[in-house]
Amino acid sequence: MNKHQRGFTLIELMIATAITSILAATAYPNFQGLIFKARRTDGITALLQIQMSQDRWRSEHRSYASLSELNARTVSDQRNYQLNVTDATETGFSAFATATGVQAGDNACRVLRVSVDGGHTVYASGTDQNTDNNSANNKRCWGL
Repeated sequence: MNKHQRGFTLIELMIATAITSILAATAYPNFQGLIFKARRTDGITALLQIQMSQDRWRSEHRSYASLSELNARTVSDQRNYQLNVTDATETGFSAFATATGVQAGDNACRVLRVSVDGGHTVYASGTDQNTDNNSANNKRCWGL
């Protein structure tokens, strides 16, 4: 009686595992970048809400407001960003969204900033609060 063995050899399984590992290692960074980008909308949305609240506040008062005066949250809706407002004066303000938790791994876009000064609005981003508006990363961070 001649029995034919069916199945895969150990070498074939090792080759298939190696190919799968290489493909996964190549795809993971791209996937992680998409996740960062999706979470970044949480910070951008929070900053745009602060900007609209500041516009409403300024239309009724002679200056811009702090987060507490606006009755605004200090974290974004999905808790990916810590929010704060600095330099709230009669002519402008700066609002920051600083990534927290796993989103802090989004190095180039870790800090998002909206600044208004005398009616001029600047959208900036960077690795810390010394954000730079002229970099190509900034356009990528804000989706411009």
